[in-house]
Amino acid sequence: MKRFLHPTLKPLITSCLCLPLFLVAADTQKALSAPELIAALQSGGHIIYMRHGETNVTERDNHTDTFKHCDNQRNLSKSGREQLKEIGTIIEDLKIPIGNVLSSPYCRTKETAQLTFGKYSVEPDLQFSIGKNKQEASRLGKQLLAMMLNSGVEHNNHVFVGHTANLKDGLNVWPKPEGVVVVFKKRGDDIIFKGMIKPDEWTSPLQNKDSES
Repeated sequence: MKRFLHPTLKPLITSCLCLPLFLVAADTQKALSAPELIAALQSGGHIIYMRHGETNVTERDNHTDTFKHCDNQRNLSKSGREQLKEIGTIIEDLKIPIGNVLSSPYCRTKETAQLTFGKYSVEPDLQFSIGKNKQEASRLGKQLLAMMLNSGVEHNNHVFVGHTANLKDGLNVWPKPEGVVVVFKKRGDDIIFKGMIKPDEWTSPLQNKDSES
C-alpha cells in the first residue's frame, strides 16, 4: 500500500523509553469511510485518538495548572454529554473491544472518556499543548507518538482522549470536530492513519436493522 512519511515527526526518545528512531506513516489513498472504520474497530488491534466532546464555547480555561477545578475550565455542553452517551452505547452495542483508555487531565477529556468508554486513567502528558511554549508543545506531541508506538493493541483498541494540537504536533493530523474519533493502526515501526469517525456518523445495530426492514 502506498504511503508517505513525515520525516520531521519523531517520537520522544528518553533513557527510560529507549526507543529506536520511528517515523509516522500515513496512507496516501483515500481514508476509510465511517462504516469501514467501525468494522475495523470491531476486530480490535487499532489505536483510537478521540478529541473531547462538544464544549460550552462561552467558557475559557483559567488556572488549570492543577486540573482539579472544573469551574475554571472549558467544559462539555449538555448536548455534548448526551452525544457522548449515545456514542458510548453504540460502541457497547457493536461490541467494539476497548483496552486501556488514557485521558488528558482536563475535566472535559476525563468526562468524555467516562461517558464514552466507562473508564479512564489520567495521563498528564496528554494535556492541551496550546498555550505551552514551543519546546513543551513539541515534547507533548512527540510523547503522544511514543505512547502510541508503545501501546499494546493486539486484540483490543487502545484509546487516547485528548485535544487538537497534540495530535497535530505528534502525528500531523488535526482532529475536527469536537468528539471526532481518529483511527490509527500500528504496522511495524509505523503508525498508519486510517481515517476519522465524526460524532454523527455512528450508527447502532438497531438503526441498521430498521433501515433494512
